[in-house]
Amino acid sequence: MLFDCPDCGLPATVTTRGRLPSTSGPVEHVEVHCVADHRFLGPADTLRVVLAPDTV
Repeated sequence: MLFDCPDCGLPATVTTRGRLPSTSGPVEHVEVHCVADHRFLGPADTLRVVLAPDTV
């Protein structure tokens, strides 16, 4: 799955995916790494999906 990099908007791939606890229950988090070497760890629902697996 490709996301937009939160720093530069270039394509970023998921390197790690998991669920972390929160007061509202578990939240899916992803770590992404973009082509410009930026890294980001945060909630999956805050990232814009560029290309989902079913469109490949």
